[in-house]
Amino acid sequence: MNAWRFRSGLWEDGAVVPPDDRGFRYGMSVFETVAVVGGRALFLKEHLVRLGRAAAARGWRQVVLPDGLPEIPRGKVAPATGVVRLYLTAGPGGALDPLSGSLFALFEACAVGTDFSPIRVVSPPAPYFPGPGGWKTGNYWQNVDALGFARATGADDALLYNPSGALVSASMANVFLQIAGRWVTPAREAGARDGVVRAWVMDRLAAEEEVPGPDDILRGTACFLTNSRVGIRRVAELDGRPLLLEDAGLQKRYREEILGS
Repeated sequence: MNAWRFRSGLWEDGAVVPPDDRGFRYGMSVFETVAVVGGRALFLKEHLVRLGRAAAARGWRQVVLPDGLPEIPRGKVAPATGVVRLYLTAGPGGALDPLSGSLFALFEACAVGTDFSPIRVVSPPAPYFPGPGGWKTGNYWQNVDALGFARATGADDALLYNPSGALVSASMANVFLQIAGRWVTPAREAGARDGVVRAWVMDRLAAEEEVPGPDDILRGTACFLTNSRVGIRRVAELDGRPLLLEDAGLQKRYREEILGS
């Protein structure tokens, strides 16, 4: 894994987060995950826009963001493929000090959007308390716990529900459900993350934002998850109930238009 820090308009190689940074101490950070395929960053502009919006919403008033990613080392035989996580932290200081803003980038080599096998999802018993505004924050312990619950039960991922019982997302992805022939996705006001792949899907499916409750989940006939790492992943089973494997041809379209394969 490679790491950088953005400072004075340049990416510095080999960066580490200092122990007094409030992103480490309190989880005071926002992030975006950028997929990189063959050295090409996917949806980079859209990710940077969202990072800027999240920073403004959380109180950063003067944040300078880069216009590109750091130079990622080539693989042994080909340009890099994986994900870059851009973390904007609150910087050093006390809990209530002004947010100073430190930007870090971490690259992890991995497959991106190439696994198209259907998955199984379950619903953990514990409610999920989403962060405000649908922003992605560094406080992901609940999400990790939910993913661990799913894996312990033999499933691949977990669906998260807020204390009122409304569907928010999966542990690491956004969710689309087909209900009565319509595609819907949880609304941001319910806690859904403002994902770039989610936006791409909504535009192409004319999917609507809603706040699905337990009865809506039971009426769902098909489901898929989206994020920058997996792209689009169909769900074959939800809490032991088989679902139709439908995605309106989006997997193929995503491969062709976005992944270039």
